[in-house]
Amino acid sequence: MRRTIVAFLLAVGTVSVGLGCDKIISSDVTETPFDLPSKSYSFDSAAFPIPAGITSEVPCGAGQLVTDCCMPPVGPAPDCNATPIACQQNENGVSVCTAMVTVSQSQMLNFAQEAPELNSLPSVINIKIKRISYVVMTNTLNIDLPDVELFLGPAGATKPSDSGVVKFGTMPGIMAGTMPAGDVVLVRDAESVLGMFTRDLTAPISFIASTTLTVTHSPTGRIDLTVSGKLAASL
Repeated sequence: MRRTIVAFLLAVGTVSVGLGCDKIISSDVTETPFDLPSKSYSFDSAAFPIPAGITSEVPCGAGQLVTDCCMPPVGPAPDCNATPIACQQNENGVSVCTAMVTVSQSQMLNFAQEAPELNSLPSVINIKIKRISYVVMTNTLNIDLPDVELFLGPAGATKPSDSGVVKFGTMPGIMAGTMPAGDVVLVRDAESVLGMFTRDLTAPISFIASTTLTVTHSPTGRIDLTVSGKLAASL
């Protein structure tokens, strides 16, 4: 009798495991892998909104001609509300007028048009993120580029402060002259953020890249980079 019960339990266990495997395989089959449409961004020093008076290093502080970078004794005063400027030490320990320059770029992303793999699906319940990566194609910029933050937003959004824009991830800072490649560090709820903008795949969304540079003089050069990735859609 005991052997019969044991045999029965083993048989039930085998069936349960088999069903579990079938369920996992079935789930995998319903996933449709596809590429995140690549988006390219160019951070060109020629287009940086450098305030007047920061074209070269300006010593500031006690004992200097310029004591307040926002109120110079000669020339027009810069708009420190639009671009914050403060007296800070540079890499040589000299106090100079330093501007915090924010540069943002936006690219349109339309899954219905740019990911044809999704057109055969009646609907998309969830989009999983497998990997989001970046590669620097060109780098002649003579200053380091700080972390570049990525955002998703409604069509027409161009900067992080626009209505409805949500942070998606961060690319680590890029040293002058280098051309790294790697993974984007995603926010903890990146899939939920993406889901906010993919309920209607025919609706275009904005994919924004933004960084804030510390500028003491006019930089030169540019950085061209591309963001891409691997995703999967499930019914």
